[in-house]
Amino acid sequence: MRTIRTTIKDVANKAGVSPATVSLVLNNRPVPIPQKTKDKVISAACELHYRPNQLAVGLVTKKTNTIGLILPDNSNLFFATYTNKLETAASKMGYNVIFGNTNNSIEKTLEYLQMFADRGVDGIILMQSEFNSKKKTDSCLAAIKELPIPVLLIDRVPTDSASGAVILDHFKGGYLAVKHLLDLGHERIGYITGSSSLNLMVHRLNGCKEALAEKGIPFDPALVFEGDLQLTSGINALPYLLGQNVTAIFAFNDMIAYGIYKELRNYQLNIPDDLSVIGFDDLIFSDVIQPPLTTASQPLEEMADAVIERLVNLIEERPVEPNTTRVFAPVLKVRGSTKRLT
Repeated sequence: MRTIRTTIKDVANKAGVSPATVSLVLNNRPVPIPQKTKDKVISAACELHYRPNQLAVGLVTKKTNTIGLILPDNSNLFFATYTNKLETAASKMGYNVIFGNTNNSIEKTLEYLQMFADRGVDGIILMQSEFNSKKKTDSCLAAIKELPIPVLLIDRVPTDSASGAVILDHFKGGYLAVKHLLDLGHERIGYITGSSSLNLMVHRLNGCKEALAEKGIPFDPALVFEGDLQLTSGINALPYLLGQNVTAIFAFNDMIAYGIYKELRNYQLNIPDDLSVIGFDDLIFSDVIQPPLTTASQPLEEMADAVIERLVNLIEERPVEPNTTRVFAPVLKVRGSTKRLT
């Protein structure tokens, strides 16, 4: 049965005043209304459980206090975790968040961009503006420019469009991970990456190469297995990399690392005695699995706060450096999945 929504006229009838007076009181307008009248209006609104129609309010104020968040894969724990942090940060700033999941589809991304704008959101956070072809990426960036509201790019951002975005230093994350393994004596290191069309994957791999170069160890492309950042990437890559006689594997996200953990049971091998493993992201399960996973941790709470602060500043037209990229540094959390090579 459909619930009938309480209107401003209902509150006015209950309080014995005009709808205009109710509107003035509930919107806290600076007009001389007797306190007794204000109390009657507020009491009536509470008794009737009155809630203002946000669409109607938005038509008047040109603002809905709503942010649209478009993410590429809500089944990926990283995006689920980041989304939670963003929603919490937005709530602290007085904004609600509505979500759209694209499953990495450029078509769904374009659809959500237009849909959110049509529904009157004040701004949009876009987690993926880079795709597996330049044509798709260009179409996404072109669509963003056509929107009349601010769009903030985060996470999967094209290098030439990173200006104004909030991102991680992926190069440093790759560097820290491989340097740690090298310091433990590992030289035959395998790499399980995401798509090489993503700049963040390229930056992480370049960080790996830098750490190797500092030790005078040549980079071997044969030790790279390109996956899709899912659990199955770790499962599928493991037999290949074991065949390359690696002593350690750097998984380019924790989901891949979880796949390695799962598949290693079929080989009767142990982490870290037979194979050292490092992940990336520091997801919630990485400190729970046995042994706990060494991983490059993204400071998601701080990043989320920065994202919301920047977007709200753009929405509310406060002074902001539009071309300043906020770059956050990852931190390597050393746990039990890596061991010195003897």
